[in-house]
Amino acid sequence: MKRVLIILSALLLALSCNKMDGVKTVDLAKLSADYKAKDGDILTGILDGNYKITIADGATVTLKNAVVYGVDERDCKWAGITPLGDATLVLEASNIVRGFDAGFPGILVPKGKTLTIKGNGKLDASSNGYAPGIGGDDDNGGNIVIQGGTIRATGGDGAAAIGSMRFRSCGDITISGGTVTAIGGDDGAGIGSGLEGSCGNITISGGTVIAESVLSAAGIGCGHLATCGKISISGGDVTSRGGDDAAGIGSGSGDDDDDEDEDEDDASDDVTSICGDITISGGTVTVHGHSIIAAVAIGSGCNARCGNILISGGTVTAEGGYKSAGIGTSERGSVGNITITNGVSQVTAKKWDEKTPHSIGGGVDYVSIGTVTVGGKEGPISESPFVYKP
Repeated sequence: MKRVLIILSALLLALSCNKMDGVKTVDLAKLSADYKAKDGDILTGILDGNYKITIADGATVTLKNAVVYGVDERDCKWAGITPLGDATLVLEASNIVRGFDAGFPGILVPKGKTLTIKGNGKLDASSNGYAPGIGGDDDNGGNIVIQGGTIRATGGDGAAAIGSMRFRSCGDITISGGTVTAIGGDDGAGIGSGLEGSCGNITISGGTVIAESVLSAAGIGCGHLATCGKISISGGDVTSRGGDDAAGIGSGSGDDDDDEDEDEDDASDDVTSICGDITISGGTVTVHGHSIIAAVAIGSGCNARCGNILISGGTVTAEGGYKSAGIGTSERGSVGNITITNGVSQVTAKKWDEKTPHSIGGGVDYVSIGTVTVGGKEGPISESPFVYKP
């Protein structure tokens, strides 16, 4: 019996040691070569060298006081952190990740793969040039899932903060928790697509989200001359502000070539930024259009269009910018049907000034709007500010 107990104890000790062996703390400051993080690794310390940090396919890796501060050098064509497939990052303490070569993001999300970020720590992610803080590179990008953490992402020139870089695409973007601040680069969305790029669907169901664009792109949605899929918000506290000529939530600005021979009534030829349907079914959503240059709060940017807008829940405040509606279109924009149901807590919409036709509907010189239905009553709303509280 005593011998059996000894054998069992040895087996339990071996199992315990194997489990411990699966957790490895890696001090980035002590690396002298590239490193591939494995499942269970904890990355900590300040990377002291131009080394490529990758994550094994399917691995869950913890960042704990990790700093990867990339230096833009010709021979360092990689991101700050590069997953080699699907990966999960767990945030602990405070972390900083910046890409190396200008064309690579802080944290790369490979095409066709999914990056999940969770935990209670902080992350500051940025590009070293013209790529997203978190997202794709020149080979496009995959799906981004944020479940927790305090994250600040900054996009490079032409790139979204979270999403695609300029001229490229990324997959779906899903946020269900944490505190996320996303500041797009020039012509790039805060969350969504970069300049002339595209992204999949954007879904927010929880957490605190603050998104801003610097120039010609939506806070949440499309970059300048770009496209994005459906935008759905069902929970959380969401604040978004678009850049000039773009929506706070919706499409970025399109292109108007100002051709003197062009039929002025055929503005549809200029529509080159398109987002899918926008659905808000819960949460607290506060959206502002740009105060100086035409920008709707929720809907289509200038010379752009978006799909249908459905608001069926939550508390929504939409303040349109120059020449723009609160919900609907910017100048020379078009939008599908706009529907606000009795299920909302409150919807407040404000247009720019009395020269703007609608607070819910079209902005100045709008191209087209579908049917506007508020609480079962049809017709655009001109009253401003307009408050609907069933």
